[in-house]
Amino acid sequence: MPADLVTVVVVAYNNWPDVELAVHSALCQSHRAVEVIVVDNSSTDATAQELPVLFGDRIRYVRQPNTRDSGAYNTGMRLARGEFVQFLDGDDLLAPDKLEKQLAAFAAQPGADVIFGDVRTFHTLPGPVESCDSSPRDLDDMLLAFLARYGNLVIPMAGMLFRRSALEKVGLFDETLYCSDVDYELRALWAGCRFRFCAGNPVAFYRVRPGQMSCDRHAMALSQQAIWKKAAGYMTREPYASLARANFAWASYMLAMRKNGLGTREALRQLGEARAISPATIPPLAYLSGIGVILTPWRSVLLDSRLLRGARRAVARIAGCRPYWQT
Repeated sequence: MPADLVTVVVVAYNNWPDVELAVHSALCQSHRAVEVIVVDNSSTDATAQELPVLFGDRIRYVRQPNTRDSGAYNTGMRLARGEFVQFLDGDDLLAPDKLEKQLAAFAAQPGADVIFGDVRTFHTLPGPVESCDSSPRDLDDMLLAFLARYGNLVIPMAGMLFRRSALEKVGLFDETLYCSDVDYELRALWAGCRFRFCAGNPVAFYRVRPGQMSCDRHAMALSQQAIWKKAAGYMTREPYASLARANFAWASYMLAMRKNGLGTREALRQLGEARAISPATIPPLAYLSGIGVILTPWRSVLLDSRLLRGARRAVARIAGCRPYWQT
């Protein structure tokens, strides 16, 4: 087996025909020592019929019950033979020279465990693009920065290339979480994995489309709370422990404030728990403001109107909410 073999794990779930482009982007890398494993989470479209015929023995096709991205990543990780592993969702794309550039970065920085680069967003449907194309750069303490910004430094999975040894250090993805990528990066940083930035053009392309997991805002809010609750349980050293608790409190606060999510009684209970977890993060004025928002019949308008985004941020600053940029 080549020492520089890269395993690309492509996760497919009803991505046809986009998944064809994802697989092509993995097979057509300038770095040629690549194996491609496609893990199909029981797609009901043409994926199962078309992919094996189209690519034949150039890929390893595995079909399994739907365990979301995390379960498919784990299956691919178990089957991977490469010393380096790339995870790719079936509607995203790799730049043609991604693996070559990031392997060169590994060679130049032999102590690195994960090499990451910028990821560019593109949209299936027309409309304004509001998301950022960039990943963070090298930081002295990336975990501290990650926690201090409520996970807003998260690196898209497609932008990273992992050493196999790093994956073995961190372990499997958490299949109980709706979205496990933030959890995995937190655990990798906590385990001491060294992340290093690969400069240059975007190394991958992330598609924004209707129906993707991030569109379910209530499920995302529940997942964020679960991720930070978990982190608050295992992060025991300061200043990380306090920041993890603060983020757990903030995630609980935001869950309580979501429209079309919790009922009024449960939302108020969550709000009280958020303040109990970290009173500094949810000061009295923020707590009282939260009660007012939950009880108002205009809750939906207050929380989701784009026109009121600036007003929400201003109120959050006045109320003393630390991570006001999330509102």
